[in-house]
Amino acid sequence: MSHAQNDERAAAILSRQARGLLAHDEALIELADAGCAAAIAGLIAQRVRLRAELVLGALEAPSDEEISVMCRAAGLKLDSFSALLRMRRRHNRGTESAPVRALQLFSELSRAAAEKRLAALVLDAGRGLGRRESLNGMR
Repeated sequence: MSHAQNDERAAAILSRQARGLLAHDEALIELADAGCAAAIAGLIAQRVRLRAELVLGALEAPSDEEISVMCRAAGLKLDSFSALLRMRRRHNRGTESAPVRALQLFSELSRAAAEKRLAALVLDAGRGLGRRESLNGMR
């Protein structure tokens, strides 16, 4: 699918969600099936109040850990997270570990624990960038 077709598909899915025809998790599943990583990053970013670029970076990372934590903190259900993992594998992302490990991490984390881990990840990312930014500065 070309970039333009991908954008059109994402826009159609997001439009159906905005009109109340798709639940949040159903929209994420359709976006993942269509390979619309940027749109997925935008939806997750809204939920966890991060910049979409940070979420997109986690989506494209070799490890599943950060995106697992972000998705759990965003309140995703297991089905939508599983669809996201399948999309990552189709694009050779997250190949450092088996999908079952990411699913296990996702399932074992409470949303509150994921929110705390996400705050720590964001602070670590800020330090790794050589900036002394607060958590709010990264958001």
